[in-house]
Amino acid sequence: MSTDLRTRIADIERRAEAKVKEITADTTEERAAEIEREFDELIDHRNKLQGQMLSQNLRESTERPMHPDVRHAPDGSAAALERAAFKLTPEQRMLDWAESRAPDPYGGLTPGAYLRAMVTGGKDEVERRALAEGSDSAGGYTVPTMLSAQLIDNLRAASVVSRAGARTVPLTSDSHSIAAIASDPVPTWRSENAAVAESDPTFRNVPLTPRSLSVLVRVSRELIEDSLNLETELPRLLSAALATELDRVALLGSGTPPEPRGIASTVGIGTTALGGGLVAYSPLVTARTGILSANAGAVSAIIMHPRDEGTLVGLTASDGQPLMAPEALRMIPMLTTTAIPTDGGAGSNESTIIEGNFSHLLIGMRAQIRVEILRERFSDNLQYGFLAHLRADVAVEHAGAFHTITGITP
Repeated sequence: MSTDLRTRIADIERRAEAKVKEITADTTEERAAEIEREFDELIDHRNKLQGQMLSQNLRESTERPMHPDVRHAPDGSAAALERAAFKLTPEQRMLDWAESRAPDPYGGLTPGAYLRAMVTGGKDEVERRALAEGSDSAGGYTVPTMLSAQLIDNLRAASVVSRAGARTVPLTSDSHSIAAIASDPVPTWRSENAAVAESDPTFRNVPLTPRSLSVLVRVSRELIEDSLNLETELPRLLSAALATELDRVALLGSGTPPEPRGIASTVGIGTTALGGGLVAYSPLVTARTGILSANAGAVSAIIMHPRDEGTLVGLTASDGQPLMAPEALRMIPMLTTTAIPTDGGAGSNESTIIEGNFSHLLIGMRAQIRVEILRERFSDNLQYGFLAHLRADVAVEHAGAFHTITGITP
């Protein structure tokens, strides 16, 4: 049933997109208005189907056997559920986590429709109720949990560290701690009645403190009133912008408040100072060897700027043929992001490659997003500003799981 609903929703969205393309410079106002009505009908139908799917997912989640931590919890569940869903893998959705905590009171309402309604007002009872319950004392809106979860899932889908394997930790308060690996325990053989040899502490405490990440998007009044696809594009644009900055701090964040500490600034990671151009795959092999030697598991991804990926792809052997990567590297995804700068170093042209087992990178996120509408600031240009706030933090669970290659020049 859920698969059938997804298929129907996808079909409606394709039809709605086709409607948008029907409007050209030659389209009459009467026909454009007719197309807009048809588009609205398709979106309303899509929203109702999404509401059905959300309700169905919620019913299925309540019918599934309880996680052992929940089933045997003396207090009944909430804290145990947090333990059961402590770290979401890239395949797991924040929306599913949110639905497991409480039913969605706004079934069918999309993030885009909610954002548009902040400016134009709710066009139905669900939108009006969501706006009334989401408005806060500071004049902004706390986006309902289910809609925030959808925005966060969009962000995660656009995030390169998430695709690399980073896990998401839903944060339900302003202070969380995780146990990070400080060193591997060292077993020793002992004689009968002899004392057990002590080893260094195995774990260290790493706090996850949500920090504010904001983005401002300006939209013209005409676009808000007339655009057929703003409900899709505005959430996508907000999520993509937040994802790029979150990728940057996850990889290279300084750790100086309010910026989280990323992989490259974490004490204990491996580092190769290349100080030149990429002429072979050997630095990547060295990084892989260091990660495996730290007992941190297999390398899940290598992340670099598109410039460096282009250099590697363009490497040639002595006979002029493309230089193939060693067998050990071929199965490792090489991902690119412009969040990694290429203007570092003395010559302002250096970049960094981060290689690692990214399942040891944790992205802590509060489950709600706050949005303010700036009505007066850009009014002279007949624009509205959407100012979105996300609270998140970054933590490296095992420093030995990562290796940076620095000082890479063109």
